[in-house]
Amino acid sequence: MSTQPGRLPTDDVEARLNHLIDRARRGRLLHEEADRFTTELRDLVRRLEDEEDASHRLFVQRQEMAAERYAWQERGDRAEARVRDLEAEVSRLTAGQCTHSLAICEQHHATPVAGCPYPRCLAASAIGRAATA
Repeated sequence: MSTQPGRLPTDDVEARLNHLIDRARRGRLLHEEADRFTTELRDLVRRLEDEEDASHRLFVQRQEMAAERYAWQERGDRAEARVRDLEAEVSRLTAGQCTHSLAICEQHHATPVAGCPYPRCLAASAIGRAATA
């Protein structure tokens, strides 16, 4: 059975404590055994407190990591929404340029642009092909 350095296997500790408890109940506990019993109980209480502290620290760290992950997710969602908004704005502005200049339409549209009023984009949009085809 493997244990951490300086730690006794749980079964051994339990067996020793049960032996000492049994001797104490029968009134046969020697002074040295009483001291050992007290020492082992204090050691077990200290270990339990250490484990509780470690568990609490891990719990707090996990909560902080979850909050951080949620914040990053929120930032990512906002960034994706912003990208979608900007792409829509680019499409709107590109189509708006076409209303001012047929040359812009002919020069910049490799694919049909929704909202472009010129025949080249209208025809390409209707058949789903590139405006230059």
